[in-house]
Formats: sequence, structure tokens, C-alpha cells
Amino acid sequence: MAFTHHVLTTETCGLNKHVQAAGWLVAVSGGLDSMVLLHALVQLGQSQQCPPIRVVHVNHGLHTDAQAWQQQVEQQAREYGLSCATQTVVIDPIVKQNLGLEAAARDARYQFFEQQLQAGEVLLLAQHADDQSETMLLRLMRGAGVTGLSAMPKQRSLGLGCMLRPLINVRQQALADYARQHHVVWSDDPSNDDARFDRNFLRHQVLPLLRQRWPAMDRCWATTAAVMGDTTQLLNEVAAEDLVLISSGLVNSQCLRTAALLALSKPRRHNLLRHWLSLHKVPALSYVTMQQIDGEVLASADDAQPCLVFGAWCLRRSHGQLWLTPYAGHGKGLFCEPWSATISQAELDHGSMVLSAGRLDAGEYAVAMSLAVGDHLELRGRVGGERCKPLGRTHSQNLKKLLQEAKIPTWERSHLPLFYINGELAMVADLWVNAGFEPAFGEPAWGWQKPS
Repeated sequence: MAFTHHVLTTETCGLNKHVQAAGWLVAVSGGLDSMVLLHALVQLGQSQQCPPIRVVHVNHGLHTDAQAWQQQVEQQAREYGLSCATQTVVIDPIVKQNLGLEAAARDARYQFFEQQLQAGEVLLLAQHADDQSETMLLRLMRGAGVTGLSAMPKQRSLGLGCMLRPLINVRQQALADYARQHHVVWSDDPSNDDARFDRNFLRHQVLPLLRQRWPAMDRCWATTAAVMGDTTQLLNEVAAEDLVLISSGLVNSQCLRTAALLALSKPRRHNLLRHWLSLHKVPALSYVTMQQIDGEVLASADDAQPCLVFGAWCLRRSHGQLWLTPYAGHGKGLFCEPWSATISQAELDHGSMVLSAGRLDAGEYAVAMSLAVGDHLELRGRVGGERCKPLGRTHSQNLKKLLQEAKIPTWERSHLPLFYINGELAMVADLWVNAGFEPAFGEPAWGWQKPS
């Protein structure tokens, strides 16, 4: 099927549902696909009423010609009379190490796109049917499940708006024909011809043979991706219902009851865990890692302290609950550096103090202490042997026993900030205030807020 700008508003491309959007934000790399999409959108805007169009370009700085590609995109946008927002991104080395260069670059792009996307706008990406087939085959070779084989969704929410791939059912050859017909100028990335990269190997050596044998391959794979997308949606709906039941009564969204998890069948448990992890922006875990969660964390001995690390996150188990926590390496946690200050009137009037671990604010807190001018306030970590008499208790108790009684996870106990006033323990994080340090009626109540 030949591609024209009129095709964009058909059901195949889906822009017909977004002609009343607040704006169209077009991601343009400078390559054939995105330059064709931009040209076609400009042509469409000349033939019918369309939302305002803006251009965004990400310069990853990974190629010697990256600056030239950016300048070409900016020049083309000016010729069309469109604004163009560009950004040179720095790839996070930790993300690169955990996810690989391609995924790290993708994360950087989408962060910029989300920042640029305004309320009610639609981000338009130029991935096409050939890209979809490559993505499906790559994921199949990596052992992807239902969600992975749904490949790239045609549309999904993003930031304050949504993202749409209007060319996802259009073959690249049709885009190349359009470019030649309309004299569209684009830049070629020479790395796209390097068969050492898996995607390029599939693109240039494997997929042409498959299409020769099965000419309808791309259309059939698109159908499979759509079916897998529907199945993924169904699985997410089931997982959402399970999550409501399992997390009922829990005040922390980063933990689940292990007994309730183990009561589910393994497929249903893994489906719930994947959904729960995705809600916390954790990259999808492999099949092998899911088996490790079962064997090394959920099924470990009751007195064990399992910790399964994956990238920047880890799963732990404590007091019958499975916890998801950030992982920053051994010995690092919430509490970092001791802090101390002599309280001044200006600080009391300001009503807020930034500490080495979170902040103290004057406000309405269930657990709060009193501060006065001249008090020497210290922030310390646990060293052992501390005692506290929480309000309502008749005698003081060892802090270790209080933490065990409150079922504070073991890995958090050594990182809890302890607040001392004039050398005496006054408050333990946001858990207890020591009797005698509570604010009097009408007096400002100073409570601790965890780092955001």
C-alpha cells in the first residue's frame, strides 16, 4: 500500500482520534522514518485543520555526526515554520551497566519527551512495521513472554498526554517511496548497517529471507502483537484485582504479604509480581529471576534474611512480608552522615530544617518533638544500647526490642535517624518521641520527613 499524508488520519494510523488534541509533538531523529513523518504531518496540516505541531530532537552524542544531525533537524523545522526543542543527554552509567546502551539511551529520550509533553498533547514517534517485526523477533530470541511479544504498543499514556506510533502498520519501503517522491532529505546513521548489532543482523540478513518465503509475515506478526497486547491487558486487570486483595490493610505500597503470594498458583503469583514491580518503575524481570524470587526469597527459612538484587533494586523478606527496596550497595542506607546544630530563633521561625537524611518540619505530626532556642540538636545513627520511653509507656525499653516489636525490617533498623536534644534521645525517626520531649499544647510540633 502506498503511503500518503492522507493515510495518517485512517484507522490504520490512528491520528483521526487525535485531531482535537492540544498539540502534536513530533520526535525527529533526522533519519528517513521521522523526516517522512514530519513532512507528511506538515502536508496534512496544509490540507485540513490540525493541532499545532512542535518538533523535539534528542542528541545522544554517541556519533561524530550527532551535532550535524541535530542542526539538520533544526533547519528543517525552521523551513516548515515549526519550533524545535533539542537536548543533548548524558547516558547514566549505572543505567547503562544495568540495562545496556540501547535501553539507557531510550530511557534518556523518553525522560526528555515526557518533560516536553504538555497537557493534552500527543507525542508522535516514527517506528514502522519493519521496526515492529524486528522488535518481536529480538524479544522472542531473548525468551520474552506475552508482554514482550506485544512488542511496541501503537498507543499508550505518557506524562500529561499520550504517545502514538502512527506508522506502526506501514512498511518502511512505502516510507522510502514517499521520501523519493517528495524529495525529503534525511541523514543516514552508518551504524545501522553494522551487522554486529543484533537488530541490524536481523534487518539485513534474516528478515529479508523470511519475507521472501512468507510475504505476509509483517502483517501476521502485527496481528500476533495485537493479540499479545490484548492478553497483556487482561493479565494486568487480573493482577490489579489480586494486588488489591493481597495488599489490603498494608500501609506501605512497597510490601506484600508472603503467605498470600504463596497461596496463589505460580503463574498467577508471577503475573502479580510483574505488575506490582512495574508500578514501581522496575524494569521487567527475566523468567530466571522470577524463579529466584520463589526459591531464594519467598521459600527461604523463616529466620533467614534473603536479599535478591537486580539492578538498582532488591527484594527482601521480613516478618511475613516481601519488601521492594532501592539497592545502593552494601552498608549504604537512609542514614548517611551525622548532623548537629544549635537551634536559633530564625530556624524556629522558618519552620523547616534540611538534614543529612530528610528534613524536620513544624506541623501536624503523630510523632513530633519540641524544640527551643539554644537546644543542641543532633542527628545520629544507631550504635546499640539506646533506650526509649515512648509516650504512653510506663517505663523505658531497649530500642532494639522496640524495633522488633514494631516489626521494622532488619535492614532498616541500622539506618533509622535518631534525634538527640542536649545529649538525650528525643525522637526515633517518625516512630516514637521519648517521654518528656513531646510538644506542649499549642507549641510547634517538629516531625521528621523521609528523603523523597
